[in-house]
Amino acid sequence: MTKQTLKQKIPIRFIGRVTDNWVNGVKNWHIQNATPGLYTLDIEHIPDELVSLHNNPDIKESIEEAYSKKLCQHKCKTCFNEEKGLYNQFVYGIDKQLVLDKTGKPKLNRIMTLEDTLKVVDQAIEIAREEDHDFKSVKFLGPGELLMNPQLFRIIEEYKKRGIQFNLFTKGALIGSDELAQKYQRMTAKELVDKLANYNNVGLLMSFQSFNDELQDNLVTSIDEKGNIVGLQGYSKIREQTLVNLFNSKFYNSGMTNRICIINAPIIPENIDESFDIYRFFIERATPVVMTPSMLSGKGCGAYQITEKEKKRFQDKLVELYAKIYAYNVKKGVQTDEQIRNEGIASYVGAEPCNQVATGLYLRANGIVQMCPGRFDKETVFANVNDTPLKKIWQNSPNKKMGIENLQNLVNNKCPAKDGYAFLQDFYDRVMKRYQEILNKG
Repeated sequence: MTKQTLKQKIPIRFIGRVTDNWVNGVKNWHIQNATPGLYTLDIEHIPDELVSLHNNPDIKESIEEAYSKKLCQHKCKTCFNEEKGLYNQFVYGIDKQLVLDKTGKPKLNRIMTLEDTLKVVDQAIEIAREEDHDFKSVKFLGPGELLMNPQLFRIIEEYKKRGIQFNLFTKGALIGSDELAQKYQRMTAKELVDKLANYNNVGLLMSFQSFNDELQDNLVTSIDEKGNIVGLQGYSKIREQTLVNLFNSKFYNSGMTNRICIINAPIIPENIDESFDIYRFFIERATPVVMTPSMLSGKGCGAYQITEKEKKRFQDKLVELYAKIYAYNVKKGVQTDEQIRNEGIASYVGAEPCNQVATGLYLRANGIVQMCPGRFDKETVFANVNDTPLKKIWQNSPNKKMGIENLQNLVNNKCPAKDGYAFLQDFYDRVMKRYQEILNKG
């Protein structure tokens, strides 16, 4: 089992309280001391060679069709990044209907090249400069695994040149498997980890959903219409080596890191009972942890197709989990009670609260700009940079207004993509009340 193996290979760093110099988060995930403004972008990068094929109207294979073959080796049941039309050869509206051009023909869905995307990033840097602050960070959300992208290190170099922290979400299979690392980056898994670690502007947001190998493998695969398992099989064993490689790399300094974060997401009924153990395991090993239930986008919306009774039972467990983690944090020295009261309960339990909506935007590969990765609907899709400059989109966005109308949103904007869905209306108040009860009991 994964837990026993990792206990043997990765020693505890904090037996008692955490040390004062440990940071509970990845660099520039949470924008510190923010004033109203644009500081960060969630972003997508697709290899230029695929973009070139997709944008050629004479070639029929779209990014959507190449997704599982060339962008991601997984087939996760709750993948947020499978909105119909975003990667299709033609444009689809929010209503999933085909969009026609002025001649009545299906409108081609042009995907941006790396150069196109970097031009938008440069617009963001200029916006931040005009607002009299630095542009801080970019997070890669997808589609798929950036570690598979042959332009990986060029992308990193471009962000380094601009002084931007680049945090990328990954399931980490390439940095645990020599076979996969050789196939996509022509080096061993350890060599890939070491090369990534040598870039001080790179942070890895590493997926970890369960200690249970069977459950974990099930969550990153699916069953196709013929009854076959699709997606990378045996992932949990690869992930063990990934974590060992990371803990033994320059991503850690004196056994601690603010460049690796464990992402236990989504919390679902199948893994919620072990989520506290996951949190504690990695905090004891000086590694920040982010935990949260599913977003509404992509396949995540399927997580809400449960009965009201099941939803209430899950919500009660979620409240207890969050409260327990906050009480643990105070005892462990991760947070203070005063800090928790001032910041408020975060959608990402125990970690630095989310303020990415109030300080940023999400740029999709086809130029769409939306609120954040968590929702894809009429309220949260704002415009397209191929039609409207980023500055105008930002100036008119609800995201910017959120940071102006309530400065607390610049500290903790909770989660507009989950509030009322994954988190019922009184969720945050219930967690705060239960946390205080646990804390008072000692």
